[in-house]
Amino acid sequence: MTHLVAALAIALAAFAPVADAQNAATYPNRPIRMILPNAPGAGDIVPRLLGDRLAAKLGQPIVFENRPGASFNIASEVAARSPADGYTLLYSSSAITLLPLTLGPTAVDPVASFAPIAKVLTIPVIIVVNPAFGVRSLDDLIAMARQRPGRIAYATTGVGTLPHLVGTMIGNRAGIELLHVPYANIGLAAANVVAGEVPVYVTFYSHVAGHLKSGALVPIAVASKSRTAVLPDVPTTVELGYPDATVEPWAGFFAPAGTPREIVDMLGREFNAIVALPEVRDRYFQLGMDPLNSTPERFAADLRAQVASWPAIVKAAGLKRD
Repeated sequence: MTHLVAALAIALAAFAPVADAQNAATYPNRPIRMILPNAPGAGDIVPRLLGDRLAAKLGQPIVFENRPGASFNIASEVAARSPADGYTLLYSSSAITLLPLTLGPTAVDPVASFAPIAKVLTIPVIIVVNPAFGVRSLDDLIAMARQRPGRIAYATTGVGTLPHLVGTMIGNRAGIELLHVPYANIGLAAANVVAGEVPVYVTFYSHVAGHLKSGALVPIAVASKSRTAVLPDVPTTVELGYPDATVEPWAGFFAPAGTPREIVDMLGREFNAIVALPEVRDRYFQLGMDPLNSTPERFAADLRAQVASWPAIVKAAGLKRD
């Protein structure tokens, strides 16, 4: 019996690559599910923009499924537990590289759980304020926080996110205590800051672009090494004396680990071609984003490197699990 089991195992192992190749050759022959980590209408413009064009190219519909919450970890869990057959994709951001450190064992490991397909954009993280708050610069905010320790609240999209890290690093370097108010719903966070319920918001430009254009919110800093073209007059955290409070956020597409390589490579090529379309690039710039092209190999290497870099950065920032 032992010999029979061993022989069967060897036969199945030998058959697996053939089965994967056959599946890849007929892929896709049914709808593809795309898991999105944001609430509907809140940060899901780009994946829907690219997903619709991917559906047209592949001849199969893309079914979008919004799974917000837990700093994007819920969407990651849903995708990671899905069959590795190319029919479930995840759109997510560099925020998930920080979660294993800030959420601990409840976080999905992005390196072990996913097959990276393509990075498709970068986007600036900015610090904005309600104009009625009376702050016009980062120096103003820090001066006020020194006078009111622990009473100046700032909103982010969740514990352990890149905006949260930026706020924490600024607070630590300046020697001030800010009150962190995490939101699971991006739209609600922006609405509360516009209403003055929370005076400060550390977020991605695309989440508040409309409010910035209307004057409902005022930008005071960009958390990057160089200024962004969408806010050329707004200084960076490096210029303002906070070089550690910089992030290089990106967003991209993943498949569950074990997805056939032929499918991953094909999807990567398709996403790169879509991002290169003039109308897509124009839409990116309207949203304050920069287009990216990448291979699955380069994306995977960048992902591993970013996850490995966080412990030292987070330790320096003094960020702890909430």
